[in-house]
Amino acid sequence: MSHRAQLIIALVSSAILFLSIALMFALVIISFFTDGIDFAGDPHIADALASTGWALTA
Repeated sequence: MSHRAQLIIALVSSAILFLSIALMFALVIISFFTDGIDFAGDPHIADALASTGWALTA
């Protein structure tokens, strides 16, 4: 694999990681202003996302 291909793969994966972390911070900030994020009809989704978030920050 060439150095150019490795650089492209590294840049794309870094961008994806940065965007996912930025989205997590944005959702946390939004939840402060909206008193939590409501998932219509299915509280199990919210529970699963909350436990995943705590696992990522631990």
